[in-house]
Amino acid sequence: MKKLVGNVMLTAGLITGAIASARNPPLWFAVGGALFIMGAGIVLRRQGEKEELHRNITKGEGGEVELKKILENALTEIETVIKEKETDLEKARKRLGKVLETLETFAEKAQPLRIKGIKFYGEIMTSFSKAERHLNRAWSAYADGYIREGDTYLESGYAQLRETSKLLKSKS
Repeated sequence: MKKLVGNVMLTAGLITGAIASARNPPLWFAVGGALFIMGAGIVLRRQGEKEELHRNITKGEGGEVELKKILENALTEIETVIKEKETDLEKARKRLGKVLETLETFAEKAQPLRIKGIKFYGEIMTSFSKAERHLNRAWSAYADGYIREGDTYLESGYAQLRETSKLLKSKS
């Protein structure tokens, strides 16, 4: 609720400030009031976001356990892709596509990690984004028939995803 009220206050302050400052001469008192309302809206919005993150953690959504499970499943599937690509590249590419689809939820589910600190969250997401980018490049290279390039990016993405998993486990 705080997030919604904060968004409304921020929007109202922005519109009021724009109208008051567009006048000739500007209505400085109204501009100041609009800035105050916008500031209060930002504070409420941040408080609401923090409360939402805490609620998600207590409900068990997006916690570290769930993220570790997503990563472990993805690593297992990628190991299967590595073995499978030797015999059936098309099947391996489809399996890699499914892995990438499941990894799409990781960033959303990782939001509660921000409670532990932005540095921790940043380290996890930096490592994860590198892995995801390399796995996407591997999929694309396989789709275009560049098998050696695909192999390189697949191994690199796999290693980076393992690094993400290690970071998540070590910081828990």
